Amino acid sequence: MKLMIAEKPSVARDIAGVIGSVKRHQGYVEANGYTITWAIGHLVTLADAHEYDAKFKKWNLGDLPIIPKSFRLKVIESSAAQYKVVASLLKRAEEVIVATDAGREGQLIYELIARSVGYKGPAKRLWLSSLTEEAIRHAMRRMKSNTDYKNLYYAGFARAQADWLIGINATRALTTHTGTLLTIGRVQTPTLAMIVRRDLEIEHFRPEPYFELAATFSHDAGEYRGKWMNAKQSSRFERREDALGVLAKVEGRPGTIVKLEQKVVKEQPPQLFDLTSLQRAANQKYGFTADQTLKLAQSLYETHKVLTYPRTDSRYLSEDIVATLPRRLNAVTETFPELAKLVPHPLHPTKRVVNTSKVSDHHAIIPTEKPASTALRQDERKIYELVAKQTVAALQESAEWASTTIVTEVAGELFKTTGRLLLKSGWKAVFGVEDTHKQSKSSEDEDLQTALPKVVKGDAVQTKQVVVLSKQTKPPSPFTEASLLSAMENAGREIDDETLAEALKERGLGTPATRAAIIEKLKRDGYIQVHKRNLTATEKGRALIDAIDVDALKSPEMTGDWEHRLAQIESGSYSVRQFIGEIGDFTGKVVDTIKRTKVDFPFRAQSAQRDAIGTCPLCGGEIVETQKSYGCANWKQTGCKFGIWKQLSGHKLTKAQIKDLLQKRRTRLLKFTNKAGKSFEARLILGADGKVEFDFAKTSGRSDRTNRKRSARG
Repeated sequence: MKLMIAEKPSVARDIAGVIGSVKRHQGYVEANGYTITWAIGHLVTLADAHEYDAKFKKWNLGDLPIIPKSFRLKVIESSAAQYKVVASLLKRAEEVIVATDAGREGQLIYELIARSVGYKGPAKRLWLSSLTEEAIRHAMRRMKSNTDYKNLYYAGFARAQADWLIGINATRALTTHTGTLLTIGRVQTPTLAMIVRRDLEIEHFRPEPYFELAATFSHDAGEYRGKWMNAKQSSRFERREDALGVLAKVEGRPGTIVKLEQKVVKEQPPQLFDLTSLQRAANQKYGFTADQTLKLAQSLYETHKVLTYPRTDSRYLSEDIVATLPRRLNAVTETFPELAKLVPHPLHPTKRVVNTSKVSDHHAIIPTEKPASTALRQDERKIYELVAKQTVAALQESAEWASTTIVTEVAGELFKTTGRLLLKSGWKAVFGVEDTHKQSKSSEDEDLQTALPKVVKGDAVQTKQVVVLSKQTKPPSPFTEASLLSAMENAGREIDDETLAEALKERGLGTPATRAAIIEKLKRDGYIQVHKRNLTATEKGRALIDAIDVDALKSPEMTGDWEHRLAQIESGSYSVRQFIGEIGDFTGKVVDTIKRTKVDFPFRAQSAQRDAIGTCPLCGGEIVETQKSYGCANWKQTGCKFGIWKQLSGHKLTKAQIKDLLQKRRTRLLKFTNKAGKSFEARLILGADGKVEFDFAKTSGRSDRTNRKRSARG
């Protein structure tokens, strides 16, 4: 049997549809001699600590660090049924075709299944960058041996082990030491530390006043403005008196143009998108979170098949893609006809677009040859439009500006004037000049003038008006998801220059595919909050970072270096054993430091005093009160999702009412308010599935219970 294993059912169906003669079965399909099954994300993962030794079920500081000699695997309970299907087929397979997502995690998904089942037969790799019929047929003609991708698996498995070692040991150590559950992560913690550090910089910032001097000059050909500068080309005065002194010296005096510099400046087109730059653009333009953008791009790739594989870290195309660009651009112009006149003919992509050496697993995100249908949701269309326009813009010529610098001397004092005028829109025409100006606006733009009189060096001018400008230094801006993604990509160094950012990308914090999940986890765990697109740390988040006395665990640069070593494992230039050994040694030092450090965690007493209100109807755990809800205390350890919001349809639930609900499965008659603002009475009842519903039956005096099934939501 020739068995193909995809990562998701939808991808398996797409491949089967291309092969033809599809027969559906439970958990797999057959198609023209192929049996095609699927994982559902990960089916197999690393075993928990207590599966090595039962004593680890109880968290004890004395048992740490836990460092297995060899890591064991276990089947994920929620995916056990599909694992049985895949394992049964794998045991009968004569050859396997690996069709999981083409990247580190996709490779790891297959390899852990094969390792768990014990499959050691021949395997090929189907490497898909898009899911159009043409792309699938092309990929099936170019399959390679799966052994060519072994380093990708080694890197993925090394990453999983490193996260296990640090996550389990540091979390248990700090939790038992402080008396409250605190989750620590190899990437999550330094990301939180960056946010905390930025928040503190803003809070501790004290604005300092400074002054500038602006003058208006009259020339025969017209007026222009200039700003005073010293010999070091600084425009700032520390004291108002100094600025007023220069004002008195130059006001109403004649001046001379002592320098005139005019040149044409080219502004290069943008690069194509990788996932992180797409997430940044979508956050800046639409306010989408990184997670939203990833899900939308994934839908455009998997469901609609109009974008290529989104989880890429490359902003370049390989040479073999160039021949497909005309068809891809035709698909774009079918959706956006206004772009048709902007597509270059013929195409001459530069090295900023095509560079095979900078494409590893996947090329940049670009449209496929399939036109977008009207079935795209509004948010999906926004992401597709971003990618479509970025692709067309990347293939355009540079924009050209006429740049003018005038230096005017008055009574020995110098004033600088800068002007810029767009000569050739080039790639800016794709977005609209106004739009691109907003995106690239810098602090110097306020001094730029678009229309300057025609002057010549040596011309005489008259100083007409001079004013002192009072200003203040500004604090750093709070992180948005866009700027945090940049900081993660560059291991804590916020870098606007794309070329420099590209050079540092290999030492980033996390990967393009994981950064969105890290940000979402920090939100879920209550360590960061969002307000008007700004990300700030909560008090709990600050307290956690303050409680960690291991600088390396909070260091974006060090964690970025670990990611760099994982990339070296992928390339075959670094040893997995050495990496895990180093992570193990580091884990031991982290635990020892936590044991020795006295920690006064401000949430400790509050957490320790939380009394159990009742028993969880789903897992038997304790129900405890949190800031906004009553929920199962096991949710972080076991994933139990039972919870009840405190505010429910305008009514604030008390502990006594929750106890009634848990013990008697119903409350007394309570007053609520519907969305229209009208009050109503009902009981709350607790179903066997843990769902809370309104019970209106007794309010009408009837035994009819048909109205019961309205779900109660906060």
